[in-house]
Amino acid sequence: MSGKALTYLITGSSRGIGLEFVRQLAGSGHKVFASARQPEQSESLKSLINNENVFGVPLDVTDSKSIEEAVFQVSKDAPEGIDVLINNAGIGGQGSRTVFETPEEDFLNKFKTNTLGAANVTNAFLPLLRQAETRKIMNMSTVLASIQSRGPDSKIKSAVAFSVSKTALNMLTRLTASQLAAEDFIVYASHPGWVKTDFGGINATMSPERSVKAQLEVLKNLKLEDNGKFLDFRGKEIPW
Repeated sequence: MSGKALTYLITGSSRGIGLEFVRQLAGSGHKVFASARQPEQSESLKSLINNENVFGVPLDVTDSKSIEEAVFQVSKDAPEGIDVLINNAGIGGQGSRTVFETPEEDFLNKFKTNTLGAANVTNAFLPLLRQAETRKIMNMSTVLASIQSRGPDSKIKSAVAFSVSKTALNMLTRLTASQLAAEDFIVYASHPGWVKTDFGGINATMSPERSVKAQLEVLKNLKLEDNGKFLDFRGKEIPW
């Protein structure tokens, strides 16, 4: 990304797509708050943290006290506010269970992290987002959350709890976008592609580098009319 340096907060930064966001944004000279439950336990993330333009932030998106402490830390190091929030933290676990085989605990765990985590982090950091002019929020979703793509003819029958939690995240995205539209926020859901991560597996077709580079290009070029949309890594709109 080119242009002036912006301030980013990224959740789930210890590995995979989140880590690659930190790497590429830091390399472009942006100020990055890289959050994870235990940033110090990720050697890859530790190598990027310099406390100059990359800051490690302990943050468990399922823990209200952890979120509160993260807001306090970011507020000290970014009194000017944050430009962009990337809600990337999530738990996958595709599994082969059908709807009828998926235990309640699986639904609850996925929902708590993938949906409520994004909701609570957004709410907590909204005052800092309001301090800046950029006002962009990316919620990391998946094409598996598209209701229209998961009909009776769909070949994908698994990833039940994950898909349901991300579909709920999509509705959260729409509602947040609607309620912040008057303040010129751009809130959207992003499908990163099928990426070679712990989530995506070794058979995935895209590297984290390629996915993140493409998503950042979409993010950079967003307009107000993109508020509330569900976009893939190329900027193509996905049916809800």
